[in-house]
Amino acid sequence: MKKVFVFCIGGTGERVMKSITMLMAAGMSTHGYTVVPIIIDPHLDLNEKKNLQTLMLKYGEIQKSMLLDGKCPEGFFNSEMKLIDELDTVTNDTNKVAGEDRSYADFLDMGNLDVSSINNYLIHTLYSKDNLNSRLSVGFRGNPNVGTVVLQEMLEGASWFNFLKTQIGKDDRVFIISSIFGGTGASGYPLLERKIRSSKENEILSKVLMGAVTVLPYYGLSDPKKSNSKIDSSNFKTKAKAALSYYETTVKSDLLYYVGETEMKTIHENNEQKQEDTTNFVELVAATALFHFLQQPRPQQTQYLTRAIEENVDDLDLSTAGSGYAPMVKNMADMYILKSLLEILTKEKKFPLKKTRGFDDSFYKGSLSQIREFLEEYGQWYAELSQKKRKFAPIEKDIIPTNMSNIIKNSVELGAPNDSYFLLEMIKESKNETPNKVRNFMEYAYKAINHYTQKIK
Repeated sequence: MKKVFVFCIGGTGERVMKSITMLMAAGMSTHGYTVVPIIIDPHLDLNEKKNLQTLMLKYGEIQKSMLLDGKCPEGFFNSEMKLIDELDTVTNDTNKVAGEDRSYADFLDMGNLDVSSINNYLIHTLYSKDNLNSRLSVGFRGNPNVGTVVLQEMLEGASWFNFLKTQIGKDDRVFIISSIFGGTGASGYPLLERKIRSSKENEILSKVLMGAVTVLPYYGLSDPKKSNSKIDSSNFKTKAKAALSYYETTVKSDLLYYVGETEMKTIHENNEQKQEDTTNFVELVAATALFHFLQQPRPQQTQYLTRAIEENVDDLDLSTAGSGYAPMVKNMADMYILKSLLEILTKEKKFPLKKTRGFDDSFYKGSLSQIREFLEEYGQWYAELSQKKRKFAPIEKDIIPTNMSNIIKNSVELGAPNDSYFLLEMIKESKNETPNKVRNFMEYAYKAINHYTQKIK
């Protein structure tokens, strides 16, 4: 089993991993690699982090429900994802040290320093009062100078890192996702990369093929004075430039992807506690970097890559994004059509496979219920993508069963005037039957949908 250990650092890392999970569900291939996500985020009780962990668990359970002789059929949920505690008895303890409700001053043990000591003066020279009073339980508030110290401690002796050292194989890879304009990502990426490269106990780990996507500023935050926040997004670009100058001489990844916006079109609410930021097109583009990385051979020197769009417009579809996005749009359309077909089939009374293959009401409400729940989350994820100021909406949001040929905006006609064409293809594909009904349904549905969507190029 080839594995890729995907380190998701901070809020941006988590949001990009959400898009990776959605794309994997839609059928984007990891080319034989099992994805092992590892979240590094000190923010306690962050719903975004909890929701991602739940989503990844659901993905794994659905993928297992489709297995037959250890293999999944082509298409939806085809690639394997395993959480680290499925591979070993250790748990992901990356939040243990930094994820405590204490101040940075307490972390530095300043209470035991003499107020007149040189160390006390030095700390007050290096850190502001706000830095020292900052609660670690809400992250590093865009301060990599704090994050670097805390995360260094956090990485020392972590059980997941010890597991990585003992379990990584010669064909495995490492991929790191982070932002460069905040605190956790900007500090966490170079620290983690250096720790891996300097590993003396395992030569395979120190020389592992490593990729990373670094997300440049792509959104702004509302006025910090109105929410009493310590994070000011007007400093994001300045911080990114400073970090880039450091990365220039220290980066040791084999492939480094840069993704960002030329201007911060989207403005999020400046709420340090909740950070309820909806899905952004830049996160989706960053997610595609992993799939590209898994197809690349080891380069002779560090390769720097980025990705562009065809037209600089606020409302992107396949035409304005560019043909390079066609494979991703095809997968996204497959998933969205699957969602539509399931809504149709739960009401369809004359579908022959209800009797011949057991695709009846109890099947949809039972064995297929978890997939239906996942598809609802997928629909919400796509809706968020299509609502930003930089919208990405290549697929019609509301698919009309009587007009399913023109669901790809400003692009190819699929050639299926209505839903009956897809259902007929499912019936044609039902000749290959296995004891696994979930697998059967998903395989028939994928082949029926692919019959039409393969035109998307």
